Amino acid sequence: MIVECLAGVAWLTVGTLGLGADGAGTLLLAGGIALVVFIFVENRRRGSHAFDPHRSADLMRYGAIAIVAIIAESVLLGLISEAGFGPGIAAVITGVAFLALSRSTGQRPTQWLGIALIVLGVLGALMSTQETSSFVSQGILGLLCGLLLLVSAADRIGLLETLRDRVR
Repeated sequence: MIVECLAGVAWLTVGTLGLGADGAGTLLLAGGIALVVFIFVENRRRGSHAFDPHRSADLMRYGAIAIVAIIAESVLLGLISEAGFGPGIAAVITGVAFLALSRSTGQRPTQWLGIALIVLGVLGALMSTQETSSFVSQGILGLLCGLLLLVSAADRIGLLETLRDRVR
C-alpha cells in the first residue's frame, strides 16, 4: 500500500510536469497528495498489516531495480534523442516490477496492477511515436498511472468496498 502510494505520487508528478506550468497540473498533484494522506490515515485507523522480512526484502530489491532501470533508460534515451519514449518505457518497467512483486507476495491485485501499467506504458510509447508534444506521452500517461496506483492502494485497504456499500 505504501509502495503504491509513493509510486502513485511519483507518476502524478510526472504527469503534472508533462501538462506544463499551468495551475491545473499543480491542482491535480495537490489532490493526489491529499488522497495519499487520506489513504495513510485510513490505513492507520483500520490497522496496518506488516510484511514479513522475506517479502520486505523482495520489495526493496524490485523497487531498487526498477528505479535504477528507469534512470538508466531515461539517460540512454536522452543520449539518442528519443526521450519521448521515456514515460512509456518507465511505465512498463514499473509494471514489470509490480508483476515480480505479485509473484513474491502471491497477491492477485498486484498482478493485475502490473499488467495494467504495462499496457498503459506500451500505449504511451506507441502514442509518443505519433505525437510531437509530450502532453499525451508524459502528461496523460503520468496522470493515468498515478490514478491507477492510488485507486489500487485505496482498494487494498478497503476504501473502495466502503464506498460501494455506501452507494447501495
